[in-house]
Amino acid sequence: MRSFILAAAAALALSACAAAGGGVTTRTSLLAADASTSLAAGERMTADFTTYPAREGADPVVVLTLRHADGRTMLFQQANHTANDLIAQRPGGALAQIMGLFGEEAPALYRATPAENSGAPFICGAEGAAALGYYEDASGVRIVGLKQEIQFETRPDGQTETVPYSPDQVCARLSFRRG
Repeated sequence: MRSFILAAAAALALSACAAAGGGVTTRTSLLAADASTSLAAGERMTADFTTYPAREGADPVVVLTLRHADGRTMLFQQANHTANDLIAQRPGGALAQIMGLFGEEAPALYRATPAENSGAPFICGAEGAAALGYYEDASGVRIVGLKQEIQFETRPDGQTETVPYSPDQVCARLSFRRG
C-alpha cells in the first residue's frame, strides 16, 4: 500500500512539473515490422516524445504519447526520477533482460498515465500497460508492455536489486520500423 501511495504522489508531482512550461516534441512514425505487431497494435502509429525543461536540480520530464492510426492515444512518463528507475534501465539491467536484449543496451522505462489517455488502450488489452520498455536502434523500435511495475528489494548488505520479473507479466512484445 505504501508503494502505491508513493507512486501516486510521484505521478502527481511529475504531472505538475510537466504542466509548468512548454516542451519540445519530436515525432517518430512507426510501421509494424511483423504480423504479430500488426495484429496486436495495428499497422501504424506515431510516438511523440515531449521533453519539458528540468527545474533546478531535477531531471527533465519526458512524456511519450503513442497515437494509434484511429486517433486513440496512450500517454506514458519516462521513469527517470528515482534511483530504482535508473537501476531498472541500466545497460544490461532488468528492463533490458525483460525486453530480450542481451548486450549493453539500455532501454527507457515509461510509466502509464491512464487518466490522460484518449479512447480505449491499444497495447495490452482493455486494461492497457502499467509501464512500457522502449528501445530504438538502427534496426527499428521495440516496445514491451508490462502489466505491473518492476519491483525492488533491499538485500541484507543494503544494496538494492530488482525482484525477478515473471514472464506472464509481459503483455506485449512489439517491433516497428521507422516510416
